[in-house]
Amino acid sequence: MKPLYKKYVAFSLVLLSLLVTFVSASASSDADVIVSLTLNHPMMTVNGVQTEIDAGRGTTPVIRDGRTLVPIRAIVEAFGGTVTWEASTRSVLLHLDDDRVKMTVDDWIAYVNGKQEILDVAPTVIDDRTMMPIRFVAESFNLGVAWEGDTGTVTVIRNGFDEEEYNALMQEVPAYSGKSFVQINDNTPYFETYEIIGGSFEYYSSLDELGRCDVCFASVAEDIMPTEPRESISSVTPTGWLNKSYGVVPGGYLYNRCHLLGYQLTGENANERNLITGTRYLNMDGMLPFENAVADYIETTGNRVMYRVTPVFTENNLVADGVLMEAYSVEDGGAGISFCVYCYNVQPYVTIDYKNGSSYVADGEPEQEQTVSLETGTYRTPTGKRYHFNPICGGKNSFETTMNEAISIGLTPCPKCVQ
Repeated sequence: MKPLYKKYVAFSLVLLSLLVTFVSASASSDADVIVSLTLNHPMMTVNGVQTEIDAGRGTTPVIRDGRTLVPIRAIVEAFGGTVTWEASTRSVLLHLDDDRVKMTVDDWIAYVNGKQEILDVAPTVIDDRTMMPIRFVAESFNLGVAWEGDTGTVTVIRNGFDEEEYNALMQEVPAYSGKSFVQINDNTPYFETYEIIGGSFEYYSSLDELGRCDVCFASVAEDIMPTEPRESISSVTPTGWLNKSYGVVPGGYLYNRCHLLGYQLTGENANERNLITGTRYLNMDGMLPFENAVADYIETTGNRVMYRVTPVFTENNLVADGVLMEAYSVEDGGAGISFCVYCYNVQPYVTIDYKNGSSYVADGEPEQEQTVSLETGTYRTPTGKRYHFNPICGGKNSFETTMNEAISIGLTPCPKCVQ
């Protein structure tokens, strides 16, 4: 993340591997990289800089039998990867970070870190160039993929948050002083021009060596927003999850499993790369109003919003200090939605040890008795933002859940039937 893909995109893309035994990486394996290629065009852009896809050969991405085929060598190199060609078996070995992919020309079987996978399309040779499926390669390396049908453009994405960016951000973030969020960078998101990507997509960074989430990035549109109720996310235990119930916390429990990209925006359920240990205050008072604003804007206008949420961890802490939220509405140039805010992962009256997630009530603030159990039966609708004690108040589509579940996904109490 410096100053993507959707699972239902109706295309299958393919990459070309040059016949080499070794390719030196042209980028750090953890650098932010955005590569865009367009059908029938021999050039690609890497972080906004134009370069040849297949140096000296003029190879262009094309469509064959309904499949989009694009060259690969320069793309893999751009992400810091290497390519090896095994002439005896007509196989290509791709290596990026700790992941390895092996595919063979005309073979529908691929191997990802030694595990057999079935391809949607087999690698093939066109005009003496070996073509391979980019969607499969990108997903194998946890890269995002976006497809813009109007222009025939495919974009491959990796985003992260490094020490330099952390230090710069911390110079702008004041100490918490009683407000759930603060505007950063004059409330202007940090998106570079080349990060305004056509088409809808979702990108979730790999977990780091401590199992912590990193940047989550999306171009949110109606086609990736959920149409069904959220499923249980209790199977995910994010780092620092030492939850406790306090009377001074509205609703009881200190921590929620906080979606970085909110469920109402991208429909992700138990995705461990999208859930952090967040206080109820962060979830409800900090993040939810901004998520609601983005969702309401998209539902009202049908436009897209570039949206990025970055959890901010100090050193080896398992609980994030807060999250950086950025959003920018594309079609109207930010007139409808544009913000850059830092939301604090704190809880009034509760002291948190961010190293491991342990907590206690601050001195002088007595705990209050809980009057309502978090397992109390409540009612919600698939798309509503409230929970109810009275199913009639919820409407004909109401279904039963628990208060704890309703609170954990950011629903607020109905002012009519929840007292």
